Amino acid sequence: MRLMHDSNTTRHPFGLVWGCTFVLLLSAAFLGCDHATEAAGPSLIVRFGEFELQESLSASRDSVDFAMGESVSFSARFNKPVNWTVEITGQESGAIKRVQGFSNELTEENARWVGGTTQLPLFRQEPVSAVLLVSDEDFVAPDTVRIGVLSERSYPGNVVTSFEDDDEAVATLRNFEFELDAASGPSMEVPAAAGETFYLLRGTDTVVDNFFVGLAEITSRSNDGYFMVPTNVPENLFFNAFLYNFGSSNTIAILDVVVDTNGNGTFEDGTDAIFGSGDIRLDEPGWSQFSQSIAEFGLTEAQTQQIVAVRLVLISDNNSQPDPREPVDFGVDYITFTAGGPLRP
Repeated sequence: MRLMHDSNTTRHPFGLVWGCTFVLLLSAAFLGCDHATEAAGPSLIVRFGEFELQESLSASRDSVDFAMGESVSFSARFNKPVNWTVEITGQESGAIKRVQGFSNELTEENARWVGGTTQLPLFRQEPVSAVLLVSDEDFVAPDTVRIGVLSERSYPGNVVTSFEDDDEAVATLRNFEFELDAASGPSMEVPAAAGETFYLLRGTDTVVDNFFVGLAEITSRSNDGYFMVPTNVPENLFFNAFLYNFGSSNTIAILDVVVDTNGNGTFEDGTDAIFGSGDIRLDEPGWSQFSQSIAEFGLTEAQTQQIVAVRLVLISDNNSQPDPREPVDFGVDYITFTAGGPLRP
């Protein structure tokens, strides 16, 4: 018997192998597509489907004592993962905190408030309200959660002054050219950044070709006359202050750190060394934070132990003032020294 065979197969065995391989790959691709469709399909439907609030916003407590280390966690549940925001607003201070995340549920792990703020001023002892926002869905929950803040959060660092009655510092106004107006000094004209009172500098530069309007000196009530700092390393020591912009476009603020040069623990103008922040332009209306390392001010490690005063200087931008000249002003509150980085509200 004669054995018959396909001469093409014999001559081209690679073609047969490649053909089988192609069929197998094509089958795997179809199977893979089916699997991906099964896995991704429901997820995509949920992701882009209609949003549903399954559990309304609620808080873990109706009052909180942040100074004692307490916190508030929020809970809510949706039918799909979304970008959500819990916006907390102080009913007296106007402070705002936004707790944000992406999930289908708010829990203690992803929605906890420890008393900080996103938008100054700081929260105080006051009632606050919290609402749930889902921006991608243009959704604002109809329910408002109300919480009583029994005491505000304590922040790390050494407070120079917050301009309250029980401060460990004394603020003295210096009106050398009598250009500051009567409103300058402790003020409650707008809600303070912290507590009830802030310090206001306001006036009109009336001296031709001048720019200086006035200043305030802040000195310590401590026995040795020096301000305590949390570290003596200039690169790690930060000077922080909250500054208020009333909208006067020609205002320039300067913050000075004064170092005692003769060791008597008393600020002596013309004798002690003054290190300035440089010109500070206040662009956005309202409260903002200024922070700068003491190394940027120019102090040495030894000088950080001899800070005897802080000065707040009001400058008028002489080159851009109209005729007649317009008033310039800014507010200051909650001056602190922090270690390792700027104050984090």
